[in-house]
This record gives sequence, structure tokens and C-alpha cells, in this order.
Amino acid sequence: MMKVKRSCSVYDIQTKRKSNENLNNEHEFLSDKKLTIGIIIGLCLTICTIILQCVAFFTPHWKEISPKTNSLYIDGVDALIRTEILVYFNSVHRFTRHSYGLFQRCEYILSNSSQSIKDQERIILNHDIFKQQKHCTKNFLPSYNDEYFNECHSLQYYRFCSKSSEKIFDIHNDYLRVTFDILSNPKKTIDSTSLCDCHYPTYVKACFVLEIFALSFLSLTAIFFIVFPFLKTRHHCLKIKCFGVLSSILSMLFILINLIIMLSHLEYESTEYLIAIEKHYRSSQIYKLSLDTKLAINRFLSSINIELGYSAIIAWIAFALSIIDGLFFMLTCKIKRDRDDIESLFSAIPMDSSQLDSSNENEIYQRPTTPLTSAEHATNYLVSPPLISHPPPPPPPSIEINDFNNQLNTPSYTPSSCLKRSTPTHIHFEDEV
Repeated sequence: MMKVKRSCSVYDIQTKRKSNENLNNEHEFLSDKKLTIGIIIGLCLTICTIILQCVAFFTPHWKEISPKTNSLYIDGVDALIRTEILVYFNSVHRFTRHSYGLFQRCEYILSNSSQSIKDQERIILNHDIFKQQKHCTKNFLPSYNDEYFNECHSLQYYRFCSKSSEKIFDIHNDYLRVTFDILSNPKKTIDSTSLCDCHYPTYVKACFVLEIFALSFLSLTAIFFIVFPFLKTRHHCLKIKCFGVLSSILSMLFILINLIIMLSHLEYESTEYLIAIEKHYRSSQIYKLSLDTKLAINRFLSSINIELGYSAIIAWIAFALSIIDGLFFMLTCKIKRDRDDIESLFSAIPMDSSQLDSSNENEIYQRPTTPLTSAEHATNYLVSPPLISHPPPPPPPSIEINDFNNQLNTPSYTPSSCLKRSTPTHIHFEDEV
């Protein structure tokens, strides 16, 4: 029994077209709504990352350094090295807690030798007293070449750079000379003022450049979030998405490098004064004093406590948000399909109704739909056409026979039987002639 198919009228085509258009419009509305919500969330994440990076960058709490004990014991080293390090520890770290950032440092007076550890904790918890004992300056350190070690390396110059927030020491200023206990030597005045300056640590400059790049790429990511919904073509959307993903990856990379540099320099400010001594003796090939200085530095590090501050924690949070922001950009900013592609996806017919009059479609939609009158049960269904097969071979040529009675009595033969009887018929024709 052959399968039948219901005829497709013009009314059904128009109804199907309208339903597909409604489905297409609903799909576009939902996708635009999701895109808008995703853009708002991604933009808020990017702005929060930028704010946290700025807070971590400009606050002086990347690392907190406090003394573990009130005394430092160094045995088995040269007396010169032991004296140098003991004086440095007692004057800088014994009763002071330090917090360091990239551009700023703060000192907090903990207590004197007569106060117990509980009294020190009480002072720290008391905000008013703690605020009065706080002193913040620029994160300057002495900067000079090793050949000027004898002129520039002194605890007085170190205290000047860490407390005055000035780059050049004016040795003609009587107040500075008395405050930092530096003698006015006319011969050393020119060398000291021109060569013994104060500068930021070298790693701070590298972190500053990396931070600028990270903030720039984060700002670009925010701009790409804003621009993406207004794009119309797939080509422009693909470009903006590629640039947005690239800017997110670069911002994450620069933030991570910045954090690695900071973590690798946790001991820099505390030990720079002592490392300068070790480098000087090593360059002067006084290896005994150089080894003693290394041993004394290790003893010094064991007597202080170095911890990460809240600025470093904020920086790690910003790094985690930058990762989430990059993933959110890739998942939210999807490449839109063109309108023609969407319509062809949801519709099985062309959107232009004038195309229904083409010759190809007339062959499909203009087939006869009238029922066959000779059929016993007439229906409105079209009979499916038979399968295409090769036509049968043509029959052999017919031969006229004058004998009418014989023609009526002759039974019908198949093409093969006709071929067999063709020869006697031809002989009968010759007898008549």
C-alpha cells in the first residue's frame, strides 16, 4: 500500500511562517536579556578588580615586619660585623613594627624595654594610642655605587632616607645634621649630596610598570564589555571578543607577575642595609667578613617576624576576580548569528513570499490535488509517485494478417512468444503472394 501525504496550502504556509517569526523574536529577546545581565555583571567585576588593584597598589601593608624578641644574639662572627648588626637591630627593629607597601612605609612604636608583651598588645588594640605612634613616609632606601661605600653607607643616612621622605640629603642644613648625627665635612659634602641619594627599591619600579599594564588591560576589558552589545555583524563581534579575551589574559598575567615579584622581595627593605655590607666585603675579596655577614643576616632574619599584610590579600582577591572576569567574558559575549541565519534555522520555507512563484517551487506546490473519480474511495490525498525505474523494452513491430477470423482466434502473446512466431507468419505471407 502506497504512503500518502497531506497537501500543503498557502494558508498553512503563512501560518507556519508567522509562528516561526514569533519563535524567532522570542529567542532573540531572551538572548538579548541574558547578554544584558551578563554584561552588567562582568562590568561590575572588572570595576571591582580595578578598585581592589588600586587599593592594594597604594596602601603600605604588603608586608608586616615585627621583632620576635627584644634582644639579638650573634656568636661566632667577627666583632665588627656583630657590632654593625646589633646597632642596626636595636635602632631600627627592636621596639618598632614596620609595614611596607610599594611607595610607602609606616613605623609603629611598640613599647620600650620596661613594657611587657601584654602591654604591647594593649597598645596595638587601642586605636587612639596606636594612631599617635604611627609615622608613615615614602619607601626610600639609600642608593649608591659600591665604590662610594665608605662615604655613603652609614646608619644615619639609612635613617634619613627611611624617615625624611626626601631624595637628597642637604648636609648644609644644621637641623638635619643634628637629627641624624652627621658631621659636616666639606670634603665629603659634594660626594654625599651628589652620590648618596635616596630612591625607591629597584623592584618597586618594575612593579609600577607591571601595575600600569594590568590596570590598562583591565580598563580595556571594561570598554569591550560596554561596546559588545552594540555590535551588529559577526565579524565585529568576533574581533571584540578576541581582543577582550586577550586583554583579560594579559591583565591576569601582569597581576600574577606583580604578586610573584612582591613575594620574592618580602625581606628586601629589612635586609638591604646588611646585604650592602656583604656585597662590599665580597667585592673587596674579604671573604671571611662576607661569610660572617651572611651568617649574621640569617640570625637577624630568625629574630624578626615577616607576614603578609592586607594589601597583599587584596591583591590576591583582585587576581581571582580577574580570572572570573575573563571566564565571564568568554561565556557571556557569545557570537551572534546573522538574522538570515536565525530565520533559516527556525523556518523551513523562505521568508520572501514572492519566491513561491518560481518555477522550481511551482513543481512542488502545484501538483494536482483533485481526487480520482474512478477510485472507489475518493480522498483529498495525493498518491505518492512510483519509484523511478528503467522503462520496459519496446515490443517488436506488429505484422498485419489478412485473415480476420484467424486474428480474432489468435490469443495474445507476450513479447517473447511473438518473437518465436514471427518466422511462420512470414512464410504464410509468402504463400499468399
